[in-house]
Formats: sequence, structure tokens, C-alpha cells
Amino acid sequence: MIGRILFGFCSISTTLVILALMVFFRHLPKLMQLFLQLIRNLLYLSYLIYQALLVWIDNRTRYETGINLLNNPYRTIACILVSMVFYALISMILGKPLSIWWAVCSALHGFLVGYLWKGFFEPSGLNLGDQLW
Repeated sequence: MIGRILFGFCSISTTLVILALMVFFRHLPKLMQLFLQLIRNLLYLSYLIYQALLVWIDNRTRYETGINLLNNPYRTIACILVSMVFYALISMILGKPLSIWWAVCSALHGFLVGYLWKGFFEPSGLNLGDQLW
């Protein structure tokens, strides 16, 4: 009797897990599109913040240094530095120690924002993986 109840419980559990996996894989393209849209919006928000900050810094330092921060190599380096500073400030405010993993992610984020600077205003915008599926 207990064996039959246990067998029935295991059968139902296995069926539910398989059903959940089937639903997940069926909706995976929609989930990926949602995830890519979230990444696109976060990069665009970062671009707006970094653009305002870099234009402000560029207006005050261009005539003293002769460096235009809005040109590509300087812009990318400045975005990486700003991203690292933001990460350091956030970790100091939260009282968490600095992590190499998050520092690399922060530098990669700054690199993407600096490198894709002009791509945000193209008519197609920033299209990350639209043709994946």
C-alpha cells in the first residue's frame, strides 16, 4: 500500500517536472527576447547617464588638456573608468568588499557603453540578438 502511494507520488512529480520543462523550452524564445530587451534598456539608461557625465567633464577639461572625451578611444576608456568608479561607490555604500568578478563585469559594461556610443541613435537602435531565433 505504501509502495503504491510512493510510486504514484513519484510518477506525478516526474510528470510535473517534465511538463514544466516542456513549457519552459516552448517559451524560451520569448524569454530570450525579454532578457535582451532588458539588457538593451539597461545599456541605454547607462548611455544616458554616461553621456551627461562625459559631456559635462568634456566641457570643463577640453581646453585645458586638448583631449576630446567624446572621441572613440578616449570615450571608451572614460566609460570604463566611470563604470568602475560607480561600482566602487556602490560597494562602499553597501559595505561590501570589492570583487574581481564584479569589477570585470563593470569594466565590460563600461566598454560596451563606450564602444556602442553611436549605435544608440541609429534608426534601428541597439539590436542585440534580434535574429537569434
